[in-house]
Amino acid sequence: MTTKPSERIVVFVTPAQKLAISKTADTLGISVSELMRRAVLNFNATSEQIKVAGIVDRLRAPKAPDALSAALKSVAEKAAAREAREAAASATKRAAQVRSVPHTPPVSDASDEEVEHDTDHGDDASSLTDGTRSGR
Repeated sequence: MTTKPSERIVVFVTPAQKLAISKTADTLGISVSELMRRAVLNFNATSEQIKVAGIVDRLRAPKAPDALSAALKSVAEKAAAREAREAAASATKRAAQVRSVPHTPPVSDASDEEVEHDTDHGDDASSLTDGTRSGR
């Protein structure tokens, strides 16, 4: 005569683990409870294996971002957005300036016939480059 199980053990698992356990039980054609009983009763891991399994589980666990990383990311995003706004404003300002400046033809060099007149009528010949005096 076998006794029917009557005690409960609650085991918390992730949704992915629950799905994997359920699929394994379905594949074997047994209930999840029966699979868990068999697995535990046939488990012969050493304490080192249990420690390694715990480390692996912790490494696989999703990491919450630490406060410093989150703050640095936020500052970087805000700085990038500000730089983009400033660059856009600068480009808009330059474009507006280009549109507002009237287009004038380029200034050409003075022709040989146009000569600058010196307003100094003094007799100082030292300002002449060829050493001659002007006939003013």
